[in-house]
Amino acid sequence: MNRTLLAAAVLLTACKPPEAPDTIEEMMVYGFANFDEDPEYIVALADNLIPWMEENREALGEGYEINDLTTEHLVAAGIEDREVDGVVGAAAGLYYTASMDELAFGLSYAEQAEIFEAYLEFDRLRETEQGCFLDHSCPTHDSLAEVHANLGAGIEMWNEFEQVLRWVDGGDWGRLMLVRITGPTPVEFSVDWLEVPQQYSFSFVYPDADGAATRVQAIWVEGRVIGADVPETFALTLGINNMVNSAADLDAWLAAR
Repeated sequence: MNRTLLAAAVLLTACKPPEAPDTIEEMMVYGFANFDEDPEYIVALADNLIPWMEENREALGEGYEINDLTTEHLVAAGIEDREVDGVVGAAAGLYYTASMDELAFGLSYAEQAEIFEAYLEFDRLRETEQGCFLDHSCPTHDSLAEVHANLGAGIEMWNEFEQVLRWVDGGDWGRLMLVRITGPTPVEFSVDWLEVPQQYSFSFVYPDADGAATRVQAIWVEGRVIGADVPETFALTLGINNMVNSAADLDAWLAAR
């Protein structure tokens, strides 16, 4: 092979996105790690994830255990000062009556305590422009927030997290939205037997045949239960319940606007 052909082959190989996995356990980790990559990465994910979601809608509503995050995945998300060792993950399907644009408005809305019943206080510390994100003239909306929430079972939580929303042209799949939440700082609780040093989330959202938003959300929680007779997965269970309840709150709030 001459030098010109060799250079072209190398260039094509370098630009080609890695093949997306085809199991839910791996697809959510792939989405988290490749969140910022070119749209080809996301379309490759959509080609596998959307058909899987449509075929497994009922099972996805009950939740799935997914692959752990690694330190390498955090580095890909721009978090270079944290290490993880087996951060457990789970994913669930969330089905809205709201459209993609309505969901984008709700997720980027600054007064989140108006939406979510569990939120006692919510303070957005910084954010990029919401208007251009909602009219699709800029691809992302980035925010940093502090939240004080009631998790139920007598547990309150104080947490700081960054949320990034991203539009992606999905080709035949239509406009897609990605959501990545990173919480690399420890969560504070009103109980002393629960510790969460870090937690993360990734969502993939697409329009169904009627234009309503369909979402699969994954969470990874590094949680520890100290000296209490509860399962080690208690923190993850709390996170899943909060995820499902929050989706219902958001859909109801959008419908009432």
